[in-house]
Amino acid sequence: MPTPSCSAHPTHPGLAVALLGLAATLGLTGPAVAQPAAPPANPGITTTAPNGWWKNGSKVAAYVVGVDRVQTHAGKPSAYVKSIEPAVDGFGGMMQMCAADAYHGKRLRLSAWMKTENANDGGAHLWFRVDGRDQGQMLQFDNMDNRPLKGSSDWQQVAIVLDVSPNAAALAYGFFVGGTGQAWVSALTLEEVGPEVPTTDVTAAAHRRLPTAPVNLGFD
Repeated sequence: MPTPSCSAHPTHPGLAVALLGLAATLGLTGPAVAQPAAPPANPGITTTAPNGWWKNGSKVAAYVVGVDRVQTHAGKPSAYVKSIEPAVDGFGGMMQMCAADAYHGKRLRLSAWMKTENANDGGAHLWFRVDGRDQGQMLQFDNMDNRPLKGSSDWQQVAIVLDVSPNAAALAYGFFVGGTGQAWVSALTLEEVGPEVPTTDVTAAAHRRLPTAPVNLGFD
């Protein structure tokens, strides 16, 4: 069945605090203050986020973002993020958000084609988060932390699958590079999938690792 369209993050097991901090950074960072950008060397490459998107991250000034009509996939232009400093202790990329109402009760797959160049530090990531109605409430989340695209790679498809509960308020999604390097993203899609498609939600994995009841309260 057709899914209404929106106009248009991955963590290791013991790092729940880090996950929440990264999610907050990705979601609560508003549109970045405009940074001076050098004129594009190619007229087919812009140096500002396209309509509906904004630049975000922990080190936004260390990256440039835009649309690249030279690096295309299946004839479609790509968006990109590129580090512009020799070393970056942080990440940068682009994101957007939309209301979750039209997706309540659905399992969604966010997919895209990605390509990288010299993404040798943290690599390139697609990310997707489902937010609740309370401020800062994260219901589901994945940012490919366990499967980033690193180094230099040709176009390959990546995907994230999350469930949207009836009390979800917003969807947040985008892509970023950790450290230095460049990544391109093309043909981004958001579609409903069936229950046979497994979720990639890292918060559910973290919950499954918790014991179901208190353990060894007598210190034996």
